[in-house]
Amino acid sequence: MGGSILQNVEETKWLSHVRLILSASWQTAFHVRYNRLPVLLHCSHGWDRTSQVAALAQLLLDGYYRTKEGFSVLIEKDFMAFGHPFHTRCGHGMGKGERGGVAAGQVGGGGDEGQLSPIFIQFLDCCFQLVNQYPEYFQFNAEYLLVLSEHVYSCRFGTLLCDTERERELVAGIRQRTHCLWEYLDSRDDLTNPGYYKEADSLMMPLPTLLRNVTLWVDRHCMYGPKPTVRCLAPPVDELCRSVSASAGTGAVMDDGSDVGVNNTIPSAFAGASQTTMQWALAQAEQWRRVADSRQREIIDLKKKLVLKD
Repeated sequence: MGGSILQNVEETKWLSHVRLILSASWQTAFHVRYNRLPVLLHCSHGWDRTSQVAALAQLLLDGYYRTKEGFSVLIEKDFMAFGHPFHTRCGHGMGKGERGGVAAGQVGGGGDEGQLSPIFIQFLDCCFQLVNQYPEYFQFNAEYLLVLSEHVYSCRFGTLLCDTERERELVAGIRQRTHCLWEYLDSRDDLTNPGYYKEADSLMMPLPTLLRNVTLWVDRHCMYGPKPTVRCLAPPVDELCRSVSASAGTGAVMDDGSDVGVNNTIPSAFAGASQTTMQWALAQAEQWRRVADSRQREIIDLKKKLVLKD
């Protein structure tokens, strides 16, 4: 089943496109850094692949863009200011087959379904591959990219709405009417990578290593799929029997004051899976509580000895 799923994912060609974009970005960064050559980037429109490759190349070349502040500056510069059409590509506010947009021909124009394409999500997927493989080089974590990808379509913030700077500032008045996405992301400490320590200017890994480790962004693309359940806490049967027998042999006392015997304890332990799981979990919790108390006493004794020495 696992192999079939992976094969189906590969047949979508999504990961192939991700690898191609990462390869182009790596080659761009390589020529700039090592050959000291200027690189001209231009796709058919100039605001899709161009923005993807240019932004990713800068992410590889400059450590500033791998910080939370720098990443927001990078997107503002290479996507928003350069005219990436968020409304046209994402179809904000439009149903299937609808034309027009937020202001019916004023903001976003068009509404042609043939123009819909997850260009920016694809860019974030490429960023995820880098963060996933080299997390210590990034001040933000994969969760940061996931939250950002959610708000591309949520329309909760105005930062990634409209097609051009003119539409955002003059037609829609986005800055005055909506909240800023970057401020929200900066306010969440859980989106910061505690393991960030690589402040090197460039991140130039071997290209085959980068492409070979491209993987499906599960948290994003399987966001609404069935989630794995928490594993069963029940121990193996033989371990459970030993633990129940031991507690019964020591004359364990129930809440009502009655002794627990072997004959009436073991059947009740297997009366239901939920009861078994709870009993085992409580026993484990008590065991770790005793360990914690023991360590605490050791720490107190050590502090007393240090005070006497002083």
